[in-house]
Amino acid sequence: MNITFISTGSRIDVFPPTKGGIEILEFDLIKELKKRGNTVQLFASKSELENSIEIGSNISFDRIHNFYSMVNCWKKKSLVQGEILHCHYPLTAYPFLGKPLVYSEHNWYNLPKAKYHKTLFTPMFSFFQQKVYEKADRIIALSSEIKEIIQEKIPERKNKVVFIPNFVDSGIFVPAKKQENKILFVGRLDKEKNLEMLIEVLGELKNKFDFELEVIGEGPERKKLESQAKKAGIKCNFFGFVSHKELAFFFSTASVFVLPSFFEVMPVVVLEAMSSGCAVIASNAFGIKDQIDSGKNGLVFKKGKKEELKNHLIDLLSSSTLCSSFGSKAREKVLKEFDVKVIAEKTEKLYREVLEERKQKA
Repeated sequence: MNITFISTGSRIDVFPPTKGGIEILEFDLIKELKKRGNTVQLFASKSELENSIEIGSNISFDRIHNFYSMVNCWKKKSLVQGEILHCHYPLTAYPFLGKPLVYSEHNWYNLPKAKYHKTLFTPMFSFFQQKVYEKADRIIALSSEIKEIIQEKIPERKNKVVFIPNFVDSGIFVPAKKQENKILFVGRLDKEKNLEMLIEVLGELKNKFDFELEVIGEGPERKKLESQAKKAGIKCNFFGFVSHKELAFFFSTASVFVLPSFFEVMPVVVLEAMSSGCAVIASNAFGIKDQIDSGKNGLVFKKGKKEELKNHLIDLLSSSTLCSSFGSKAREKVLKEFDVKVIAEKTEKLYREVLEERKQKA
């Protein structure tokens, strides 16, 4: 099959990617689809990959850069080689509506409770997002909750919305010898991730357990969080941004992974932790219920509920056996449901459904 990927058109939309969750997912999926015998063309801001079309600009402001990328997609749409397109951002998808098109919804700015991502540009972006919902052959929702939300926006096309989750390369994120009571957090350091509550809880547990917290990520709250951890008197190291390869090492040796977020779509970091055999504690943000069966392969607490998080941490810090059990069952679930090979097969099947549907209508 000949497939054209249309990437986000953002400033970090660079291939091979060094950062950007969407871009890394696209890159891994493209590699797997090629292994399955498909030909893949890529539209991206910048790319060193074979068979690529660059749509970026020199604009430094993110949202304006996105609009320039949309304009460049209009200008270069005649260069599309794929019999089907897979798009990952509403602005760069919009110029291609009318072609056989699958759209993955990674974006949350017009979704409920996404208050941290509302900007002056939100109404305009929401307009293009809705147009894509109305015209794309299929919309991929990354969690079951997001699927329901999108279906409510296009009730007459609800059968066009399918749930195919995010994924992880289980060959990269693998378990290693775990360091007992080594707790890991990975994510952007902003208020949405609620790392502040985790540090507060660990400060209350420091005299009961011997543990260490490792924090991976950058963001506007870093200095404040470093100061909070120091005042709490806990063993805590902030490592900033690390490469994907380095990230796999941190996951492989951590015994516990915690994600206390107020809002998510389908957190890849949870899948990376599960694949690495970590015992996961996560808030009940979007996507988590698709990943974790609380009490079986991890633990889930209600968003913002400090005592629930505290009790879950006590359970895991008290029992390396429980950590090991959750970690093993979590990896089993990843191999069955969330490995890149599994998702590539599902995605390829979806492409074929769209092409057959188009063929029958012709």
